[in-house]
Amino acid sequence: MVPDLLTGRLSLRAASPDDLDALQRIWDDPAVRRFLFDDEPVPRDRAAAVLADVLALSDGLGLWSVRLMGSDKVIGCVGLLPTGAASAYAPGLAGAVEPLAALAPDVWEQGYATEALAQVLAYAFGPLRLASVAAVHDIPNHASGRLVRRLGFVATGECDGPAHRLRTYRLTPDAFARRDA
Repeated sequence: MVPDLLTGRLSLRAASPDDLDALQRIWDDPAVRRFLFDDEPVPRDRAAAVLADVLALSDGLGLWSVRLMGSDKVIGCVGLLPTGAASAYAPGLAGAVEPLAALAPDVWEQGYATEALAQVLAYAFGPLRLASVAAVHDIPNHASGRLVRRLGFVATGECDGPAHRLRTYRLTPDAFARRDA
């Protein structure tokens, strides 16, 4: 289980089964699932399986539901997860940890994803003491590309993916610390 985290504007709470309905609505939104789920619908049973998988993670990895400070409404999720299907296309990612961000479209372009992931990465490089974190995004997903570069990730390559070509990245604790310098 992951610890609850706070930012200036957000409350990141360890995801729980109680978050299922809110997360399913967000994940099934066409704008969100376009890249996160390769544009496949995310019915409740699929969302429940995904949530169960991430809740079963250990070693400090997992998923946080994201809320605006002082609100109980889930506006998305962020996570630290083992690399998933992308490692089948980019074998160098096998065994790596990657961040995840999925926010409801009505809160996009307000800096929440950057703020939430920065806190999750501080946790990854602080208490978890990870030596690096990987990132992968579909090349047409320009918003994700901007997000990971803003956080200090450096591109390491490209490869074919299940629906689109993928771009891979790495981030070290030193590069993360220098991102604002």
